[in-house]
Amino acid sequence: MSAERVRGGSAAPATRVRALLATPLLALLLGALTPLPMLAAATLGPAAPAAATEHASPASALEVSLAPQQSGLVAADGELVVTLVATNVSTEATPPGTATIALAGGAPLGSEALAAWFGGAETDARPNPIATAAIPALEPGSAASAQLRVAGDAAGLTGEWGPRALEASIVAGSDVLGSARSAIVWVPEGATPPVSTVTAVVPLAAPGFAEPFIPAADLDVLTAPGGLLVRTLDAVAGRPVAIGVDPRIIASIRLLGSGAPESATAFLDRLALVPNETFALAWADADPLATALARGVPLPPVEGAGGAIDPTVLEPVEEAPAEEGAGQGAGGDADPTPSGSATPSASPTPDPSEGPAVPTLADLAAWPHDLESIAWPGDGAVTAEALGVLAASGTATAIVGSEALQGDDGLVGTVGELRVLRADDALSRAARDAVAATSEQEWQEALARTSALLAASSAADASDVPLIALSRDRLGNSLRLLDLLGAIEALPWARGGSLAAASTASGPAVTVVDAPLAPERSAEVGRLLDAETADRAFAAVAVEPALITDERRLELLAALSLGWQEEATSAAETFLAQSAELRSSVQIVEGSTITLLADRTSLPVTVQNDLDVAVRVFVSVDPANARLRVEEPRVEAIIEPQSQTRALVPVQSLTNGDVAIVVTLLDANDAVVGSPASVQLNLQAGWETAAIVVLGAAVGGLFVVGLIRDIRRRRSRRSGESEAS
Repeated sequence: MSAERVRGGSAAPATRVRALLATPLLALLLGALTPLPMLAAATLGPAAPAAATEHASPASALEVSLAPQQSGLVAADGELVVTLVATNVSTEATPPGTATIALAGGAPLGSEALAAWFGGAETDARPNPIATAAIPALEPGSAASAQLRVAGDAAGLTGEWGPRALEASIVAGSDVLGSARSAIVWVPEGATPPVSTVTAVVPLAAPGFAEPFIPAADLDVLTAPGGLLVRTLDAVAGRPVAIGVDPRIIASIRLLGSGAPESATAFLDRLALVPNETFALAWADADPLATALARGVPLPPVEGAGGAIDPTVLEPVEEAPAEEGAGQGAGGDADPTPSGSATPSASPTPDPSEGPAVPTLADLAAWPHDLESIAWPGDGAVTAEALGVLAASGTATAIVGSEALQGDDGLVGTVGELRVLRADDALSRAARDAVAATSEQEWQEALARTSALLAASSAADASDVPLIALSRDRLGNSLRLLDLLGAIEALPWARGGSLAAASTASGPAVTVVDAPLAPERSAEVGRLLDAETADRAFAAVAVEPALITDERRLELLAALSLGWQEEATSAAETFLAQSAELRSSVQIVEGSTITLLADRTSLPVTVQNDLDVAVRVFVSVDPANARLRVEEPRVEAIIEPQSQTRALVPVQSLTNGDVAIVVTLLDANDAVVGSPASVQLNLQAGWETAAIVVLGAAVGGLFVVGLIRDIRRRRSRRSGESEAS
């Protein structure tokens, strides 16, 4: 039995949690590893000037990071420990200044107020100065750090447990050089915080691939020890995290059959054993709302693999019985779809007399998911109309950011016929920042925000289930994700839970705050759809159009992948360039002027096919005047992949002279293929008769000359015989 199955949903190893909360050790480590001058311990000072609590101007010279230790937790008998780092991001040296830490120690902040606080908006929080530290002059690019300690009973913390706003400002004279916001969670003596259930969703995808399927060499890298897919699964296996699985990964591995890398098939087997809930993402993790937002149409569905699939890739194999629970859904019942193995048993078993059943792309991508019909759009852009398109296309549930929804704050809501799961945007941003942290300071800062937001949610209503939507970015550090999940489970006010269990109840109607797609992105998606439509029309030229349309559909979905992030425009340009190249791959090979000497002949037209599939075209010739008559208006030609073929068009020259013709390629639907070609013909129809007359005269002349010579020889012989007698 796998380690994931044994571990189940257990918390992080105790050593990790203890290391996470061991503040003195982290402080010493930060000082030892960070090449910054650590200032002396901050002093508890008098109230700072009013300027100390003002927001930094956009031209702030110092970038300030404020990181409460111990996940931001402050107990009555403990102390508040904060690490501050100031970095000069300007092009000039900054003067010496004073860093002031201010805390709003009264009433706790609610979830919305705390999210607004972290976002830099004005709130009712009024922090009071509790400690100061000197910041030296800093040259451009240099930094300084300070650790400030304040006893819990001296920080002005009063009232019930919950998050409190924390702020740092660095001033020099009357100038604010920089500021930062954070929060701590106050736990007074005797308080027992309510515990809320927290769940998360993470994508298991391979961003950055424009191909219909992931190549074998890349699968080998992705699923090798330390590969992206393995690191992601390592971080979330056995945790309260629902996994959105890209079906392209499963299909790409299965399509290779016995030729799949060993690490890839082992990865599928392991994925089948993890106890995490799973659901299917769109193919290549395409944005399910992109086309609805841009054109009001649903995301185009997958149609096929772009070619025949080897039936043996889904044939059953002789192997030991699978472990109990493998390939089963949440309820434990066997799912009729293929199992997670790279060689799952097909169902039903085909009749041997009929030959092996040919699997479909849906068979390749099938997986026994616990959560069905869930769409997970990208961040930001969403409208009620687009969600309506999603529902009309058959989607039952969508994960939508909280900032796009108004109404009840619970996990589950409804928008028309669509069920929505509310992802906490502020909490998701904090968690993503924690996973992306590249230093201990960044990690502690993001973890404190995460802790405070979870505390605010729990304090408001512990029955609500905060949902964390993790990033589509390439996972930089799986250990940070593992540590984050462990740290969340270690918080006194949070525990991990099941998304399926939390989202079973029906929710109230909520209102969508429309946020349209950016105009440039909307136009870009529209161009992608137009290009694919043109490609589908062009595909009629192929003997088997599906060989083109299936692959182009998969490439379109890959171009709409959310994993491209800032490279989305580049991916779109690549798809559009491929589209233009595709539609110019069947062309007439233009030559020089053609001279026709016969009255009736065949006009040769050479057609080039640069595709990897055979095409069928019809050659049409249109003369500019009546000197040439085309006897067959459409001449069929089949051109094999990567080759040329000469089509012969029967024509008749009526008079001598020059004539321009236009040669056009048509498909079976009479649509023009490629670009028509103009050819100049030189007609010399009379030369045929003249040549025959001249030839006949020459032959006749030769006959007459030969006859005369023969007669003369005979006469000469007769004369000689007469004289001799």
